[in-house]
Amino acid sequence: MMNQDCLILLTTADISGQYSSLKLDQADKLRLQQYPQLAQRVDWQSSRFLKQQLSASYPQFSLTHKKGHAGLIACSSAQYIPGIDMEYAQERNFLALAQLCCTANEQRWLTQQSDLSTAFYQLWTLKEALIKISRGQLTDMRQWCLIPTGYDAIHIPALNPPVQAYSCVIDQYWHISAVYPAGCSVLAQNCTYGFGRWQEYVFDWHRWPVSPPV
Repeated sequence: MMNQDCLILLTTADISGQYSSLKLDQADKLRLQQYPQLAQRVDWQSSRFLKQQLSASYPQFSLTHKKGHAGLIACSSAQYIPGIDMEYAQERNFLALAQLCCTANEQRWLTQQSDLSTAFYQLWTLKEALIKISRGQLTDMRQWCLIPTGYDAIHIPALNPPVQAYSCVIDQYWHISAVYPAGCSVLAQNCTYGFGRWQEYVFDWHRWPVSPPV
């Protein structure tokens, strides 16, 4: 799997026992020196286990973790910055949250959805993944409009360089989105590998359309 120009690695929390503190890179060693309590956290162990699966030929990567589960996306080209986000579905006041992170058009679209939870998490995880490829902050969420004026479905903004974006739902509760440059030739379904309980899982990625450039 290590000769593809993009990799997506996903794991459940039970893989944390295979994490090795001896294989940490220099940046993580320094971070542990500053925050030694991280070593006891399952999400640290599972996310660093995923990092330890990468060879040096993947200089760009993005991490996400939730409830001990973790995801990683990596590109073999130093010029390509990928993004990934993982969220666990739970009951929330989605429309109230949408006022903080969604545009007015996205909020209107959410009120029309029969499955409000899935629709909200699709927007949220895609926005977080896009923020990561732009090296932005969570406060930038409203700046990413995924329901353009005149559209009634999610569309990824036309960026330079162009990107491809995917989402999938795992075990009904885990929502994951990945965004990486279109210059990577491999499709998400052909470069995703699971670990732990997800080792044999078949990941059903949905590829989102891109908005026509203005």
